[in-house]
Amino acid sequence: MAEILRKVGRPQEPGKVYRFEFYYRFLPGKDPPELEALLDSIVGTKGRKRRDILRAALLGGSKQAQVTAAQSEDSEIAGTFDEMFAGF
Repeated sequence: MAEILRKVGRPQEPGKVYRFEFYYRFLPGKDPPELEALLDSIVGTKGRKRRDILRAALLGGSKQAQVTAAQSEDSEIAGTFDEMFAGF
C-alpha cells in the first residue's frame, strides 16, 4: 500500500539561512562602549528578539561598512599611484 507523506510543522519561509558561530573580543579603549552594549544585548536575548537586534545592527552598519571598504580601496590605490610616481 502506498504511503501518504505529510508535511509537519510550520511552512518553511523563503530565503537563505546564515548561521553565526564565532567569537568577538571586545577591546576597551579601542572599541566604543556602544559596541559593548550591543554585544551584551545580543548575548542576553534569545530567539526572535536576538534576530531583530542583529538585523537592525547589520542594516544600520551596512552603509558604514560599504563606505569604509571603499575608503580602504581608495587609499590602497592612492598608495600605489604614489609609489609609481615617486621616482619622477
